[in-house]
Amino acid sequence: MQYSEGRPGRVFVVRIDDGEDFLAVMHEFIRNKSVQTGTILFLGALRQGRMVTGPEEETLPPEPHHVMFEGGWEMVGVGTICPGEDGPFIHYHASVGRAGIALTGCLREKAITYIVAEAIVLEFTGLDIRRVFDEKTGVTLPFHKKDEGTSKPSPQPPEESVPAEKPATREEETAKEEEGTSGGLAEIIRDLTRRPRA
Repeated sequence: MQYSEGRPGRVFVVRIDDGEDFLAVMHEFIRNKSVQTGTILFLGALRQGRMVTGPEEETLPPEPHHVMFEGGWEMVGVGTICPGEDGPFIHYHASVGRAGIALTGCLREKAITYIVAEAIVLEFTGLDIRRVFDEKTGVTLPFHKKDEGTSKPSPQPPEESVPAEKPATREEETAKEEEGTSGGLAEIIRDLTRRPRA
């Protein structure tokens, strides 16, 4: 675990209009306002977009599984802002939904606004964080300055603090049996979105 302690700075409320690329507009805004570290809370709708909904396989480094969507999807999400190699690095995660279907993942490359998107940018000051490429994971991760007291191993919970598993109710057992026979919704979605192998 790594951590830094800072303070709240400026607050911005931003409107992104129909047809504008939400990601491009936010990146330009963050750069123009010289926000070094912070977070973004956002909601609205997208005409189309591209997101990573996990890895193709659970390996390190991962091969991202990309999903494209279009047709007016509702959106809600959060982003983090840190200095990167080429200026501000914004890492977005969002959930988008349309007609009973939902996707959750990392918004990347393209997110064209439908009607409007609203964002609240909260700036943090006094933090010493940078986004740096990590060889092991193959991902750009936030690294905190390693002063004494800012980087500590994660504590292990005492054995007695782990709650005992309660016996399943009859309804839970029935649901588990039905899930086992149907393959489960997660497995169905994974099969539907799996990229065909070349």
